[in-house]
Amino acid sequence: MKFCAPAPENDRPLSATEVALMLDGTLDGDGNHAITGVSELAAAVDDQASYWLPRSSVGGCAAGLVLVPQEAELPEELMTRPARVAVARPDLAAALLAQHFDLARPRWTGVHERAFIDPTATLGEGCTVHAGAWIGPGCKLGAGCEIHPNVVVEAGTLLGIGCTVHANSVLGADGFGYVWSGSKHEKVPQQGCVEVGDGVEIGACTTIDRGTYGVTVIGDGCILDNQVQIGHNCVLGRFVVLCAQVGLAGSTTIGDGAVLGGRAASSGHLHIGAGVRMAGAAVATKDIPDGLTVGGYPAWELTSETRAIARLRRLIRESRS
Repeated sequence: MKFCAPAPENDRPLSATEVALMLDGTLDGDGNHAITGVSELAAAVDDQASYWLPRSSVGGCAAGLVLVPQEAELPEELMTRPARVAVARPDLAAALLAQHFDLARPRWTGVHERAFIDPTATLGEGCTVHAGAWIGPGCKLGAGCEIHPNVVVEAGTLLGIGCTVHANSVLGADGFGYVWSGSKHEKVPQQGCVEVGDGVEIGACTTIDRGTYGVTVIGDGCILDNQVQIGHNCVLGRFVVLCAQVGLAGSTTIGDGAVLGGRAASSGHLHIGAGVRMAGAAVATKDIPDGLTVGGYPAWELTSETRAIARLRRLIRESRS
């Protein structure tokens, strides 16, 4: 494993003019003001950029450059800052600018001497595997993947291009498959595998079970937070987001672009549609149509859930009076 020095073009400040050009924004103020990084609005200092949205608090802002919405009426406090750059999406622009400076951080690349790579596993060009990682027989990692410390990639697991798997996650462990014989639980051999698409990021301590006989699939561009559990034979579409502690029972399918809030869950063998939004701790017990926003247990329309909770609390307060 080798130490990778910062790229020269990223390891220097950017002028406000360069920031505006990079983000296709419109500059107002001092074009020579130097920016070395990105921070939140309340914490940013004079050599940092931040972003402002109409609902954001401005109090005490000391950022040297503020990314603001196009044609928005700005608070007076922002007008006193050295530079402002108007963009279509300030939050997105801040993320892209932060990516630029993030590349300036020193990194390790290559395969650490204390990582285990089975001789039959295949690693694409530019993969990084950190200490303590274990990559089993027949695994295939696409180019540019990064496997963090103590990750376990079980036999036959396939990762696409540019995936990141954070520390202590397990991909391809046995699914929870047992059949009651009348006297004991008989284990169903988990003979399938896990297939992960391109550009997927998997958080720390997340587990993805291999399929029982078929495949567990994580689509391109999915983002899995820390401590997510995905059961055997689940199939996630593209750009699905699962927040912390989401749990999917086996054979759940999820359509493109769905977002499940923290601790949301599903029963097995059901479909969560494309673009669905599940509130935190919501539990799907039946199929959810495309585009619906749901909450509660069992999950139903979020507006109905919030009205029901409000009415229940009002009844409890009235019963106490």
